[in-house]
Amino acid sequence: MAEALQTMQDLSGKVAGIVGSARVFTAGDLLDKYSANEGCSQTGRPDIVAQVSSREQVQALVRLANECGVPVVPRSSVTGFYGGSVPEQGGIVIDMSGMKKILRIDPKNRWALFEPGVTYGELQAELNAKGMTALLPLAPHPDKSVITSCLEREPKLMPKHHLDETILTMELVLPTGGFFHTGSMAVSQEPPEKVQAAAHTDLCNFMGPGLDWFRLLPGSLGAYGIVTAMNVKIAVKPTMQKLIFFGFKNLQDAVEPWYHLLHKLIGDECLLLNSRYLALLLAKEPGDISRLQAGLPPYTIILNLTAGEHRPEEKMAYLEKAVQDAARIFQLQPMESLPHAQDAAAALQAILSKPWDDGGAYWKWRGRGASREVFFLTQLQRAPEFLRELQSAAAGSGYPISDMGLYLQPKQNGRAFYMEAGFSFSPDDPAEKARAEQVQGEASRGLVDKGAFFYRVYGPWTELVYGRTGNLQKTLKRIKHTLDPNNILNPGKLGF
Repeated sequence: MAEALQTMQDLSGKVAGIVGSARVFTAGDLLDKYSANEGCSQTGRPDIVAQVSSREQVQALVRLANECGVPVVPRSSVTGFYGGSVPEQGGIVIDMSGMKKILRIDPKNRWALFEPGVTYGELQAELNAKGMTALLPLAPHPDKSVITSCLEREPKLMPKHHLDETILTMELVLPTGGFFHTGSMAVSQEPPEKVQAAAHTDLCNFMGPGLDWFRLLPGSLGAYGIVTAMNVKIAVKPTMQKLIFFGFKNLQDAVEPWYHLLHKLIGDECLLLNSRYLALLLAKEPGDISRLQAGLPPYTIILNLTAGEHRPEEKMAYLEKAVQDAARIFQLQPMESLPHAQDAAAALQAILSKPWDDGGAYWKWRGRGASREVFFLTQLQRAPEFLRELQSAAAGSGYPISDMGLYLQPKQNGRAFYMEAGFSFSPDDPAEKARAEQVQGEASRGLVDKGAFFYRVYGPWTELVYGRTGNLQKTLKRIKHTLDPNNILNPGKLGF
C-alpha cells in the first residue's frame, strides 16, 4: 500500500511538472465531480485530475501515461451526460474545459475553429458579431462543450443535407502521443489556426487525404484520440424568422404532413415535441409544467421559417405560402401561438438559438430533478410503432406515461429521424431512480428487437448493441489495439 501511494505521489509530481501544481488534484470533493455523469449510472474515481491549458500539455500527459502505463481519460465539458468521460479504471482525467480559444472564424467558407473547452454560448457570442450562427442541438446544457456535442453526434436542429455532418477537420493527440490532423488540415503540420494560410487550403474537405477519420472518431468515446481543436460548419444568421406550429392528437397524424414539409425544404429548424417536453421548455416556473402540459397539443411540429441572405422578404412570402398550401392539402391549422402559451413563438425562437440559460435546473431535469433517456434513429413512419413500445415499457414498469418526454428530429431532410424519450425521476428517491432505469432498459431491449438503430452506444446500450453485431466488437478492439497499443486511452470503452 505504501509503495502504491508513493508511486501515485511520484506520478502526481510528474503531472504537476507538466501543468503546474495548482492544476493537479488528487483528493477531495473535486475527484467525486469526475466520478459520475448525469445521464448514466456508471461510476469510476480518477486518481489524478489535471486541468490543462494547451495542446502541448495534452500531448505531454498522454506520453507520460504511456511511459507509466496509467489510464488517461479526456474530458472537455464541465457537466458529463452519458459516461464517456467516467474513468472506469482510475488513472488521470485530462480536463480540457479551460481550453477556451476560438482560433479562427471563416464566414466566407462558413466554418469556425476552436479548442475543446468552448461552449455553445461562447461560440455563439463570437459568431453573432460576424452575422453567423452555430448549428445547435436542442437547448444544450450551458456547460457542454461544442466538441463534446459534435463527437457525441447530438442531432442538430437544422435538418438540411449539407448541414447534417457538422465536423469538417480536427487536430487530435493520438494514444501514442503524436499530433494528427484530419481532412484538409492534414496537408500541414502547423498548428490548426495556421494551416489555412500556410497550406493555402480552405479547410472544408473533411474526408481526406487518408482515412475517413471524421467517421471513426465521433462516437468513439475518446478511445482513439483526444481532439484538441475542431473545425465545424456554421450558418448565416437570418434577418427574418417566423415560428409556425402544427398540433396533433396522435403521432401517426403528423407523419405525412411532416414528410411533405421536409420534401418541400420549408424552413430551417424543424422538430416535434410532445406536450411534456414542450412544457419543460416553455414553463416559466417548475410549478407551471403540469398546467401548461395539460393545455398543449399532445404532439407539436415546430417549424422555423427563416430568410436573410438574399431577398429575405420574397423568401419569407414564398415560405408562408408553402405552409398555407401544405395546411390546405392536409386540412391542418398552422398556428403562430399555442394554447395557454401565447408567447411560445418568441420564447422558442430564443431557446432554439442558444444553449439553455434559464438559470435554474437544466430543462430535461425541471420536472423531477433528473432523467434517463432512450435515443435512436428510425424512419418517421415507424415512429408511432416505437412510441407504442416506449409507452408499453413505461406502463409495464409502473412509470406514468404522462411524465415521458418525446422528441423527434429529422436528419438529411427526413431521410432518417432521431427519436428520443425522456423518463424523469427524483434523484433523492432510490425507488424512482430504479424505476426510470428499469423503463430505460426494458424499452431499449424492446426497441432493438423491433429494429431501432442505436447509433450512440453508451453505457446502458453497450452489451445490448455489441451482443447483436457479429464481429463488430472484435473489429473495434483491433482498431483500438492498432491505435493504442498500450491501452491507456479511456480503457474499457469502445465506440463506433
